[in-house]
Amino acid sequence: MNYNDKIVRRLTFENWIWVVFIVISLMSIVGDELVKSSIILGDKKQDLLGKKLFTIVLIITLLIYLYFLLRNYEDVKEHPNDSEYQVRLLGSLFIFVGTICLLYFQIKSTTVSDSVSI
Repeated sequence: MNYNDKIVRRLTFENWIWVVFIVISLMSIVGDELVKSSIILGDKKQDLLGKKLFTIVLIITLLIYLYFLLRNYEDVKEHPNDSEYQVRLLGSLFIFVGTICLLYFQIKSTTVSDSVSI
């Protein structure tokens, strides 16, 4: 497989990632509505369902960011002296770690808050 074929396959795969982002964005909207409804109606079940939905969204997001982190790491290995690739890798690492922090908060949080701001 030549370099151009590799890039085309990667970009095609990443198009599917953007579709997944659209789906999890819709899931976040549904989670927001569940939390809003639980506040208005005082229904703890809807709050728990919203919390579970946000946790699922964060796990999926974490997996996507892991893919980008690994992809950017491979790019740095291919371009070891290019600082732009190193900065992109560092940014991916920060996003990945930030998502882990949000997931930790989501799992440990016991109070009703708003959406999980991803």
